Parts: sequence; structure tokens; C-alpha cells
Amino acid sequence: MSIEKSKKKKLESAFIFGFIALLLCGVGDWLIGYEPEGGLPLIYGITSTSIADVPTAFYVISFFFGILSGFGCMYFAPAIMKLLDIKGIDKDSKMYKLMRFGLKSAPMMFVSFHAACCIVLLMIQAALRAGLDISTADSVYLIPVATVLIPFVIWCYLCDIPVTIAYMYFTLKGKLGINKAAFILCPMGLSIAAKIIAAVMVALGSKLSFLTACGESWGYAFMCLAFYLAVKKESLSRR
Repeated sequence: MSIEKSKKKKLESAFIFGFIALLLCGVGDWLIGYEPEGGLPLIYGITSTSIADVPTAFYVISFFFGILSGFGCMYFAPAIMKLLDIKGIDKDSKMYKLMRFGLKSAPMMFVSFHAACCIVLLMIQAALRAGLDISTADSVYLIPVATVLIPFVIWCYLCDIPVTIAYMYFTLKGKLGINKAAFILCPMGLSIAAKIIAAVMVALGSKLSFLTACGESWGYAFMCLAFYLAVKKESLSRR
């Protein structure tokens, strides 16, 4: 298969922008996950009272990176489908449809999930700074946090799992023309790897395990990089 130079440049630009946007989204995940030491667990243990000492700017910056990631997805998602067309992958195949389904709402998912996380943390932080005691804060926010975050977690998996399965299939089957070892560079691939690394870091007593929170975001980022390399290998048409 061959591709026109202008189309090749557009696809490359979309994947590079997606890579940068989702890489920064991972940095936003660090900012959400950061908590000073010494806090008491709150809200099912997903956060602690030490978030009262986290600079509010961390959540604001993370919010903006979440918005940026939405724009990144908005550009790389259709670019992925265009590249699959160029590669001659059947539009009626299950894996093509699976990839299309997973990418359909990815832009909205990233923006919404980051917004929900940041707003929830800002509300809890404000309550703690206002002097609300731990037990009251915990009881007050248990249901609202679950109500907000559980649907979004389900939504994440509805995007991530189909994209991961389709990407791994295309890579391992040689459909993208890139090294098969790149199969790990996808949402669930790096997310699982990050969780394993985080578990090891916690076991070793490291306080930096929050840095592995970027797994899913960087999975999308490096998947963009993999697709960029796939485009680079495409030959130009003579027209």
C-alpha cells in the first residue's frame, strides 16, 4: 500500500500531537495521585487527609491536561481508523469494529474522567481545609464519590479493553508493519505494567508509587507513537 505525501504528513502530525497530549495527561495523573506522607485514609482508601496539603494548582493543571488529552484523542482516533484503511484492514472485520467502538468516545472519556477526579478531590480538599473532621468527611463523601467515579471507571474500561484487544491483534499479526514487541504499548498493556511496578515500589517502601498512575494515559500516548512509526514505514504514492 502507498499513501500521498500530504495525507502521510497529516497522519504523522495527528499521532505526534496525540502522543504529546496523552503524555502530559499522564503528568496530570501524577498530580492527581500525589499526596504528602502522614495522612489518614479517606473514601474507601482512595485518598487521604493529606490532600489538604496538596497545592490546589496541581488539580487545576491536571484538569487542563485532561482537556488537552481530549483534543489529542479527537485527532488521533480518526487517524488510527484512516491508517487501518490504508493498511487494507477489512472494515467489516471484528477487530476493526472493536477498535472503532473503543475509540468512539475516548475523547469525551478522558476529559470527563479528569474533570470528575479533579472536582471530587478539590471538594474534599476544601472540606478538610475548612475544618471538617475525618469521620464526618468520610461519611459525607462516600456515596457522592462512588456515584461519580464508578460509572467513569466502567466507561474507561469500555474504551480501553476494546482498543487494547484490537491493537494487540493488529500488532502481533503484523498488520501494522511494526515490531511485534510493541504490542505492550497500549492502554491496558501499560496500565497493567504500571500496576505491577507500583506494587513492587510499595513493597520496597517507596513513596513514589504515585508516579505509576500514568499507565493508562501513557498507554494511549505510546500507542500513538507506535502508529506514527507505522505511518513512517508507509511508502509514498507516485501521484
